[in-house]
Amino acid sequence: MWSEVRKMKKFWILIFSVLILSYAFSFSPSGSMKVGYSYDLENQTGSNYTELYLSGNNLSGEFTTKDLKLDSGYINLDTDLIDFKAYYNRLFGSTGDWMGIYTFDDDGEQRNGVEVTSFGFRGVIAGDVQYLQYRGNLSDISFSMMAGKHSSVNDIYFDFNWEPNLRYFGEVGVSYEEKVGAENFFYMMGISSVDWKHGVKITGVGSETRLDYCDFVNDNSLKGEILANLWTTLGDFKLWMDYRFKSKTPKYGFEYSINDFWFKAWKEGTKFDSDILNWDDFGMEVGKNFTFIGFNGKVSYKFGKPAHDSTTALGEVFYAELSRSFGNINFFAKWQYLNTLYTKDYTAYYELKVSQGSSEFKIALGDGDFSSKTTFQKKVTLEFSTWW
Repeated sequence: MWSEVRKMKKFWILIFSVLILSYAFSFSPSGSMKVGYSYDLENQTGSNYTELYLSGNNLSGEFTTKDLKLDSGYINLDTDLIDFKAYYNRLFGSTGDWMGIYTFDDDGEQRNGVEVTSFGFRGVIAGDVQYLQYRGNLSDISFSMMAGKHSSVNDIYFDFNWEPNLRYFGEVGVSYEEKVGAENFFYMMGISSVDWKHGVKITGVGSETRLDYCDFVNDNSLKGEILANLWTTLGDFKLWMDYRFKSKTPKYGFEYSINDFWFKAWKEGTKFDSDILNWDDFGMEVGKNFTFIGFNGKVSYKFGKPAHDSTTALGEVFYAELSRSFGNINFFAKWQYLNTLYTKDYTAYYELKVSQGSSEFKIALGDGDFSSKTTFQKKVTLEFSTWW
């Protein structure tokens, strides 16, 4: 408890320090504020929240509260020489390189820390991650270099992008704990058209790398692997294939889109069997956007294994959404039905917004996060937003 109190005090001291510094600069803030209240009808519990964003010539900030307590925030002091950001309980600090060596997604750990940028250099301290990065240009080649550390692991990389007529891009680096060896290296090299419609790239990751924060490596289980990605777009068609050289596992797909209609299909591996349950992972999706008597909508159907982000089972997903504006009143709704071998889940979300000048009021029923909330959430949300 006392450690949290000390953290709060330190953050507010930092805020006031930057605010005092801001008097040396022009600060005529514009911004927005959102105030909301959410009530869970099933558990009979409620929670309020606030989001405040301010932007001036040199100083900006964003703060959120939950149940009248500071939940998260950041402040940004930007001058001609230096850009300084301080964060409290926020996701921040991604390197932005091709492979995303330090990538913090929405499920990552909230962190306190600072970020300083000056003359192409960027220094970041974010919890157990610290790094110094430089971004620059050499003739028509853009590049970045980074040396950092997460926990007890050291990381170094160099990446580049060159676009004479085609796009040449790549990255090479090492991630190690104590000693550097051949199995600590990683690399990615590719060539594509400038519009990304056609291309090929090769990625290799040593078996002893320690890229715990790299979503690309973790999501693809690439440690000790070499992965090739090929893709081409021909009019309304797109073909792609991924191939793992060591495990000899292909993954390939086909996409077609024209006007408001789209179709996608993909499969992993080469195993086909009369019993579809014995297949490797696969999926297909078909959908269409439409307008009808003033409504805009979308319908789609997906079948495969896994059927949805929330499961590994074979199944199907039916999805639909509908929206329409009546003057300053906007209506939006979406529905999802998930049918797998083990579950049958239905969820929905309804939203009504009323706009007037620089203000907006919203009332919503349900939870709009269908990727993780597959059953209907008996929740009512009231929200008021204003901007200036």
